[in-house]
Amino acid sequence: MAAHLDRMRAHPDIAGRVLRLEYTSVSLNPKAKLFGRHSLLEKFDPSRPADRPVLAAFEEELAGPWALYHVRRILPVAKADPARRGRALRSVQRVDVGRAAVLGRRLRSVSERHGVPVEVDERYGRVRAWVHGRGEGLPAVEELMVTAPYQVRDKQVPHFEREWAAHRRFRS
Repeated sequence: MAAHLDRMRAHPDIAGRVLRLEYTSVSLNPKAKLFGRHSLLEKFDPSRPADRPVLAAFEEELAGPWALYHVRRILPVAKADPARRGRALRSVQRVDVGRAAVLGRRLRSVSERHGVPVEVDERYGRVRAWVHGRGEGLPAVEELMVTAPYQVRDKQVPHFEREWAAHRRFRS
């Protein structure tokens, strides 16, 4: 890990892009950190002079356009073993495009009016509103609205809407 971080420090522009990719991924799925419970971003400390160019490059990457995404995820049981989770199905739809601060304020305002819990990353700007968080058991569904850098395309497997309708009963 130390050698990897040193390479990133030697190439802050590339490191900034890598951190943006991870940040976007974690925005849409908080469980998508590169190192299990820890993100790559957490490995860089703004108080360390060697890390500052990497974090500055990352912040420059975040200065571009952002989007508001609607994310839905289905966590089914495995067909072969009902005690285990099957392959997740997801739907990602870009709802709006704009500046991070504007999209974040709008999402916070709408979410608060509807009583939807909101998480705000004050340092880098992400706003995440949990329309429905995943429960403890399986199968489960989760649904969120989130602001993140503009780079994720709309994607959804062809049978997602049918599966979503079938699994919605697992919303509590």
